[in-house]
Amino acid sequence: MAISRVLLVLLLTLASPVVYAEFEHDDKCDGEGADLFLKSKEGQRIEAHVQTQISQAEQKEKAGNARAAYAIVEKVDSCISDATGKRVEQIQKRLENKLGHEDEKNGRLKESFDWFRKSENHGDTKPEERVHNDSARVMMKIVQAKPEDLPTFSEAFGYINRAGKPDLLKTLRALALKNARQILAGEDKQFFEASRISSGTLDTLGKANDWLKYVEAPENRLAVERAEKRGDALSVETTKHFLSQAVYYYGFADKPEKVKLVREKAKKLGDEAKSKGDGEAAVEYYKIAGLSDQARELEKSAKTKRREDEGSRKQKFKKDQDSMEKELGL
Repeated sequence: MAISRVLLVLLLTLASPVVYAEFEHDDKCDGEGADLFLKSKEGQRIEAHVQTQISQAEQKEKAGNARAAYAIVEKVDSCISDATGKRVEQIQKRLENKLGHEDEKNGRLKESFDWFRKSENHGDTKPEERVHNDSARVMMKIVQAKPEDLPTFSEAFGYINRAGKPDLLKTLRALALKNARQILAGEDKQFFEASRISSGTLDTLGKANDWLKYVEAPENRLAVERAEKRGDALSVETTKHFLSQAVYYYGFADKPEKVKLVREKAKKLGDEAKSKGDGEAAVEYYKIAGLSDQARELEKSAKTKRREDEGSRKQKFKKDQDSMEKELGL
């Protein structure tokens, strides 16, 4: 009799570990063990508890407290039946939509957008088939609140594009073009003063171009065309400063052939300066021409010549001083 009991215990122990092991892991309600778990006492207890939570959430919702209702359903256990899971998801979707409208009404646009996006992403609908009307509308409001903020605009453009809203995308492109035109209008007034500093108006053109990246052709090249125009105006000059700027503007406009012409002009001017003994000017022209080796060599020679001249000057001064002292009988 004792042996039979021992055998019975052994058989039960060997037969049960698969079920027990399923219950011990976080994935107890997934895979082949899901049905077993849902039928177990623990599974039935969790199911009943979730039903209670659902009832509590619905009561909060009827009382007009969608936020408290959502806080309840957000914490329900995931190890529940498919039917209960779908019910929970439906409640979440409904509450997220309500909270989105509530936050939108109160001016909390970022929070509103997040709620709507959550609500729209619920369900089995394929991502490309989901409708994003509410979230897209609120995203446009966010942009309208900060129309000149590029990071906000960039985020909105990407989202509206992914949401498949061509009309809204057209509106955003128009805003980007408007902002770019305003910046370019400022650059036009700024150019004369800015041409006196090394970078000119390149920073301003860069800001305009950042907006124009969201604009379709041909307007998307407005900043590039303006840069080429500035390069053309500066390249006819012969001063080192203006020629250096012309190279930068042409580089911005992606005009390597015009950069080459300016560099050739700078080399010619450098050769002329060198022949006249103006090594310092020649060095600067050679740098503009991209002839860094020649510029360094000439600079080195100029330094050597300056040292030699300084030595000669000191010797002459000493000689003159000695002569004066001799004349004075000192």
